[in-house]
Amino acid sequence: MKIIFALSKRNLRLFVRDKALVFFSLLSVFIILGLYVLFLGEIQVNNIKQSIGMDLPEIDALVYAWMLPGLIAVASMTLSLGNMGRLVDDAQAENLNDFLVSPLKRWQLILSYLLSSITITSVISVLMFVLSIVIVKLKGGPWLNIEQIFQSLGIMILLIISSALLSLYIASWVKTQNTYGVVNSMVGTFIGFVTGAYMPMGIMPVFVQNMFNILPVSLGASILRQIYLGPIMDKVFAQAPIEMVNDYRYFQGIDLKVFGNILEPDFMLIVIFVSIGILFILNLLRFSTLSKRS
Repeated sequence: MKIIFALSKRNLRLFVRDKALVFFSLLSVFIILGLYVLFLGEIQVNNIKQSIGMDLPEIDALVYAWMLPGLIAVASMTLSLGNMGRLVDDAQAENLNDFLVSPLKRWQLILSYLLSSITITSVISVLMFVLSIVIVKLKGGPWLNIEQIFQSLGIMILLIISSALLSLYIASWVKTQNTYGVVNSMVGTFIGFVTGAYMPMGIMPVFVQNMFNILPVSLGASILRQIYLGPIMDKVFAQAPIEMVNDYRYFQGIDLKVFGNILEPDFMLIVIFVSIGILFILNLLRFSTLSKRS
């Protein structure tokens, strides 16, 4: 374990020292937040007011309680991608070859990259989570209770692990930082659409929703939104027809459908766990192949 911690500490230091890398890892989050603060949030507020036919103080809280979990989900992926750039640096500088031919076990190498990514992503995600709770409260919503906080943290941990594993697998195929920068930008933008952060899920074609809604990051964002929005939606839509509530939940990606079937939270958790197992196996196979080539 000392070797794993030493390598993880090295990766963390190199990531934190690169201020530009940290900034660009959060760029998608800043863009989405800026869009909602400037005009998208107001558009959603006005649409809800028109739908329910009244102005309630909780509507602002509803919009932010929908948007902020999406940001946390996006950050889990973009921060993981940014940190995994260390693997690409090592490959480009041929440090990775040294690791692969050393007595270091392949699983130790995998865990060192994963541990550093999970650590930095967890720290920043928890800070974002605390800030999101405060923002929702300032906008007129309730505090999350202890059960909701632990539920949210549990989902965040699963999202971070899944994102770190996927980022590691992607980075293992890239040889230069220039290429990785392009891949990073593409995936970061893609994740914004997958989670419905740039636009509500209901706007997208049904076949696109069917593909996006089975991805772990989309499932995690949905569960987080359900946790955040439960008590607020009860107040905002207290007098609205159940059909309107169901349509809103589907359109906004709070409830996800695949081939017309609404996914239950327990099923979504199973899919996330399965994806973590599959991604870990893929990484083991990938690094085993790399070691043989060296």
